Amino acid sequence: MMPQNSPYILEICVETPDALAVCRAGVDRIELCGGLDVGGLTPDIGLMESAATSGIETHVLIRPRSGDFEMTPADLAVAVSSIRAARDVGLHGVVIGAERNGALDQSALDSMVRAADGLDVTLHRVIDVLDDPKAAMEVVIGYGAKRILSSGGAKTAAEGIAGLKNLHAAAAGRIEIMAGAGINSKNIGIILEQTKITSFHTSCSTSTPLDPRYARLGFGETVRRFDSAEFGRLVKMLNS
Repeated sequence: MMPQNSPYILEICVETPDALAVCRAGVDRIELCGGLDVGGLTPDIGLMESAATSGIETHVLIRPRSGDFEMTPADLAVAVSSIRAARDVGLHGVVIGAERNGALDQSALDSMVRAADGLDVTLHRVIDVLDDPKAAMEVVIGYGAKRILSSGGAKTAAEGIAGLKNLHAAAAGRIEIMAGAGINSKNIGIILEQTKITSFHTSCSTSTPLDPRYARLGFGETVRRFDSAEFGRLVKMLNS
């Protein structure tokens, strides 16, 4: 993990056991997930159990399906069950979010926060699709959430610097604003220079073409792999 005197927090998205093993040194926290190619989905119970024995602070993404962040009653039931599973295996927190008609779905959030039952709560990038992110932030603060993950309302955090600065200023230290989406060793410098944000979220991953034997059968066109060299570069930059 980073030295205690480091002013920065590095959170890594982890979707494989191999990435989990590499992250044992140099990371402050992981967001455990699956399906990064579709923005992240709830991981399976096996990966949760592995993370629970890793010694790394682990928060679990709770997102039962790809697509939008609206939740049907069936989606919510699955999300609540996943939150309870994360709590039961001894993980540290959950990353949640739900929206309806451009605002937070507070009914769904009520259910998920109750299920979390004392776990740390992070609001995911649902904040970036809402009509009024600052109003949503006030709601999330009221829930006692620890942090909000945001790209500043843009496709990547580097493109959303203005939005990140506005949200961070409005938070005024009441909740952590964590920058995420497309962050890498080539662009983190500009975010550090232009904002006062000290928490960063990244996957440290690269995509390569999938073996044609799989691609031709419809299993996808690329495969995402954890880039340990990129991880090392980011750790070095945040500790220099």
